[in-house]
Amino acid sequence: MYKKEKIQNFPIANYLDQICDSLKKSSSHVMVLTAETAAGKSTVLPLALLENFEGKIIMTQPRRLAVLGVANRISELLEEECGKGEVGYKIHLENRVSKNTRLEVVTEGILVRQLQKDPVFENYNLVIIDEFHERSINTDLLLAFLKEALELRDDLYVIIMSATIDTEKLQNYFLKDDRELPLFQIPGRQFPVEVVYKPEFSVENAVLQEINRSEKGNILVFLPGISDIRKVFSNLQDELREKDVELLILHSSISLEEQKKILKDSKSRRVILSSSIAETSLTVPGVTIVIDSGLVRVNRINISTGMENLSTEVESEFSAEQRKGRAGRLQAGRCIRLW
Repeated sequence: MYKKEKIQNFPIANYLDQICDSLKKSSSHVMVLTAETAAGKSTVLPLALLENFEGKIIMTQPRRLAVLGVANRISELLEEECGKGEVGYKIHLENRVSKNTRLEVVTEGILVRQLQKDPVFENYNLVIIDEFHERSINTDLLLAFLKEALELRDDLYVIIMSATIDTEKLQNYFLKDDRELPLFQIPGRQFPVEVVYKPEFSVENAVLQEINRSEKGNILVFLPGISDIRKVFSNLQDELREKDVELLILHSSISLEEQKKILKDSKSRRVILSSSIAETSLTVPGVTIVIDSGLVRVNRINISTGMENLSTEVESEFSAEQRKGRAGRLQAGRCIRLW
């Protein structure tokens, strides 16, 4: 049982009872929920679902680090140790689920593999697909299985959540006959973020200027790929060491143990060099400054060869806003855009 005073500052707290009631009464057993940054959909809503729904719940996250962050945060709100109480998680080569676990947080790939043994989700009464806007082949496969499972079971419920989502397409996909599919849009809790444009600055110059400008606040730097990240890391390493600033890398190619360091609080000031992995579904502790290169690495198919290759492109407006929002989750922040 969680303490309501711990969640009262989250915008979604005022909607929890309404969300649970609407899902229970929905003839389709499906709900689509959109929520702005820091609304509490990934960490606060599961608490209410545990209280209002029987059986086991499984929730997907697009990345391993997001799984760890969400599972540990929910456990913290329940004042229990993750993996030993009601909340646990599963990622590749790591299983923190016990006999007491009612809520499992997993990557999409883990749930797809479980479908080989449990194609109609018989082990679960509620399935939550979070961060749906980061669609992958695994997400689409899960939707196909969920649609079939809903036809075979009358005790299965589904919630699809995202910061931004095409609700009409999802309605058309799941609705049959005159069934009802409730939609919820939850406002966020975004602190003001000052946006400054500095096209003449390099990433290194922008980082050093922000370090000298203020003595507080971690800095999250968005770069397109691991080669750019390692280059900037090499250029900044000596100077930041002299200033007693910790320099870290956040990228899917580094070890999970190194990634876990990002989620732990630190007494020293940090500069985190990240790919788009930190755009959504992940709150990096202590970040009040974002430096955005404006670039992203995208997987594209070469039509002539039929092969995939990574290309560096200008980020979308949505990505730019998501990156900016990382600076305003905890308090008023600052975003430096290098274009």
